[in-house]
Amino acid sequence: MTGTDGQCVLVVTAHPDDECLGAGGTIAAHVDRGVVVDVVCLTGSPERNRELREACRRLGVRSVRVSERGDFDLGPSLIPEVVSALLEMRPAAVITHSEVDYNRAHVECARIVSEAAEWAAHVTVHGESAHRVQHIYEMEVNSMFSCPHVLVDTTDSFERALSALTAHRSQLEKAGGYYRRLFDAKTRLRGVQAACERAEAFMVRRLGHAGPFYAENSVGLLV
Repeated sequence: MTGTDGQCVLVVTAHPDDECLGAGGTIAAHVDRGVVVDVVCLTGSPERNRELREACRRLGVRSVRVSERGDFDLGPSLIPEVVSALLEMRPAAVITHSEVDYNRAHVECARIVSEAAEWAAHVTVHGESAHRVQHIYEMEVNSMFSCPHVLVDTTDSFERALSALTAHRSQLEKAGGYYRRLFDAKTRLRGVQAACERAEAFMVRRLGHAGPFYAENSVGLLV
């Protein structure tokens, strides 16, 4: 889940706590390997943003961009904001939500990221500063994938991810402690599938090839 452009991963989420529930162990594991991780969250509140900053500190995230928008403020108008983050941080990979998630805000975030990634790579718009993300990794938060493309071993980073999740105190007791129990059960299940103790699952989404307008399109043989 890394690349050559600065060894940076950008995580774009709909809500504070999504970064932990979907990719907390993966974030911590990459930080431990020397990969820079940045987080952009598209909704929030003063309380939840404080929790997010603390969670990201525990994970070792380099920078956090927060918002105080509500769920229903998510839409195409946010595409330039994500484009700006992509051009500034120049990540090799992006982790975000899936368009098949049941949560409306998660789906909208996934769509924003997809379009922003295309625009950020558009050389006729950004010239030499255009940046093409190598892969977009879709994380599972509540909705689980039937056949994930990638399982990341988070055995060694699980405790740090759990500590980060507990920073989201305003969310932990909802529905009888649902989020903490889900995180525990989900990472155990994915660990069984990955032949390790703990793991996190992702689907891989590649950017489309649309002619010479996008930076770093590859042209060559399949094998």
